[in-house]
Amino acid sequence: MLIDSALFDMERAGVNPALLAVDDESGDLPNMFVKQAVTCWCKANFGYDVSEAYRFEAAYDRILNALLNSANNIAAMEEAEGGEAVDQPELGSVQEGNEGTDGAQDQESLDGGE
Repeated sequence: MLIDSALFDMERAGVNPALLAVDDESGDLPNMFVKQAVTCWCKANFGYDVSEAYRFEAAYDRILNALLNSANNIAAMEEAEGGEAVDQPELGSVQEGNEGTDGAQDQESLDGGE
């Protein structure tokens, strides 16, 4: 029940249903980020440790945002709409110029290059 609600919430938010499909042979979710998001959703909503629920919910939100912005999700959405997929970096890849920054701007760029 909680797994289904997590998958429903991700689909409602805009994750392509193809990324949320359960593998027919193994009965498992093939995307590791979807698995991680489902795990965080369940831990946040199961209620066994309510004092830590906010941390799991925040982790779920971060993973959901990563899934929504992933090349896999965007490509799957474009294919579903009949368009051509755009060549984008894979989820979790490091783009040139962002090595070691986790996408954050360095202090010099925040100060206007001074």
